Amino acid sequence: GNLMATAQSVIDRALRLIGAIASGASPTPAESNDGLTALNAMISSWQTEKLFVYAFVDTAFTLSVGDASYTVGPAGNFGLTPRPSKIEQCFVRQSNIDYAVELIDKARWYGIPDKTTTSDIPQYAYYEPSLTTGTLQLWPVPSVANSLHIVTWTTLAELAALSTTVTLPQGYERALAYNLAMEVASEYEKPVPDSVARIAMESKANIKRANIRPALAVPDLVGLMSPGKSDIYAGGFV
Repeated sequence: GNLMATAQSVIDRALRLIGAIASGASPTPAESNDGLTALNAMISSWQTEKLFVYAFVDTAFTLSVGDASYTVGPAGNFGLTPRPSKIEQCFVRQSNIDYAVELIDKARWYGIPDKTTTSDIPQYAYYEPSLTTGTLQLWPVPSVANSLHIVTWTTLAELAALSTTVTLPQGYERALAYNLAMEVASEYEKPVPDSVARIAMESKANIKRANIRPALAVPDLVGLMSPGKSDIYAGGFV
């Protein structure tokens, strides 16, 4: 499934892999900051190879009572740049409990006869990714100003801070940690174990293949979205 990671956890793993820190030990703040610089430089160089690191981002917006339509994109209600072409998951958080909102297609949306029905928790959402700014429509019309969360893919340009948390698709955290181990080994004057070098190559090749179709099996997400699980995603990255 998906994995929550921080920049710090990726760096710690990379340093353990080359024996720069012992199991259970932590790098110094200076080593951690150097690791963050190296990690961001690596993510940036992968982008020039057309190898993108994908992550999920959870964006929340407080619903307006009686308003069924919300904008998604730059300067939208859900301010995402660029506008996502697809929403992976949608849920309403009420009193710290998450209620899934089913994303439906155009035919099902237009098949709803009475669009004015109201409810505290919308059941369905229809997303139209029109140019520049997409539109997300809800049914029933919200009667309570709960928080609506949408989960979308984003490409990770860099991790803003050591504490930045990202939810990564399967395999990405491994590729980042093993390849970072290769990058920083010389700074620590440590040899790279053959197994680490092999996994670094394999894991990078795997995400290169995944990049050909940057999408995820949605069932992976469904397990994460069961009611009552809060703080599944954390934002804060660039």
